[in-house]
Amino acid sequence: MAPSDISPISATPAIAPAATVGVGGVSAAATRPTAEVAAGASQLAAQVTATLTEDLVVNLPTAPQPSALMAMVGEAATQQDSLAPLLADLAVAVNSPAMPADARATAGQILAAQIPLGADVTAEQLRSAAQGSGVFLEAGLAEAVVNGDEVAPANLLQDLKALLLQLSSELAPLIEGPSLPRPTAQTAATPGVTAPRSSPDQLEPPVGGGPTTGQAAVRASLDTQTGADVLVRTLQQEAQGALARVQLSQAASVGQPGQTTRWMFEVPIATPAGAGVAQFEISRDGRGPGAGNGEPEPSWRARFSVNVAPSGPVHADVMLGNGRARVTLMAEDAGARQALDAHQDELTQALAAEHGADVAVRIIGGAPPRPQQPAGQLVDRRS
Repeated sequence: MAPSDISPISATPAIAPAATVGVGGVSAAATRPTAEVAAGASQLAAQVTATLTEDLVVNLPTAPQPSALMAMVGEAATQQDSLAPLLADLAVAVNSPAMPADARATAGQILAAQIPLGADVTAEQLRSAAQGSGVFLEAGLAEAVVNGDEVAPANLLQDLKALLLQLSSELAPLIEGPSLPRPTAQTAATPGVTAPRSSPDQLEPPVGGGPTTGQAAVRASLDTQTGADVLVRTLQQEAQGALARVQLSQAASVGQPGQTTRWMFEVPIATPAGAGVAQFEISRDGRGPGAGNGEPEPSWRARFSVNVAPSGPVHADVMLGNGRARVTLMAEDAGARQALDAHQDELTQALAAEHGADVAVRIIGGAPPRPQQPAGQLVDRRS
């Protein structure tokens, strides 16, 4: 506290000058009652206290305000839901007479974003699905502005996040009154009304470096006879949940100083049981061994998970770099593991033909270990 922070105190002397005190005697002023002394001391104490209080309030450090990113993550984490329920209901809604025409067209585009899960899937299909997953929408728009494009590129118009935003904006004007409550495991069904469905086991929000989770196809909660009001409200709620999850994937892909560059995203996949969702995390680490020119050669790692009946959850961890390929496949179902074991040599040969002789494939049972996460990212309010 600087001396100038204390206001000057103006007060008359509380004690009058005392007369000379002789040996063996005390003046009358020295024995005067101390009421004036007490009053002066109280005034001084009050002013000092007020000054100290003001100085502390102004200068003490305060907790920083949450950033816009953290505020978004906190809100989205309470709203996020899998894309799979929306895909299942859209497949029904496009054939319903209650579906508005413009929303039906957008729904068709969203459903067309599914990639087939089979042996004939190509690298180009996976690349296109990753680029259109919604995680890179704003970056693509910013690039278009920098390039002076007057119209957004066609691929951005097919971006999953852009389509979800468009669907939500087309449905919003048709909703009147309060929205339907999110159902829980204890929610009772109302006769004649199909309520929007939410999994009893809420998905963990995507976190950079965290586990990946494949989302199985689910049964539609709508049918072609569902009324327009319930249909619109259900689709709007599911679209909002899917949008929130895309936002969390974007937040999980934000680069942090000193950390590995990574991108986390989800893509819809077409399975025999319906539309599921595969979750990916692709990371790039430039701290690998040198490539002969003194510069570190980047290594790439791809982790992804799918959950397709009857195989159940299957997880993959692929590492490429410095002329090597390392693949680990984890199957939680015993039958799925046996099926992968039967094709292990075939997979090894295919990878060797693509990346050279230094290839290793490992197949194990069970779920992958959960990566260690730094504290303070998200708080589970359910426990």
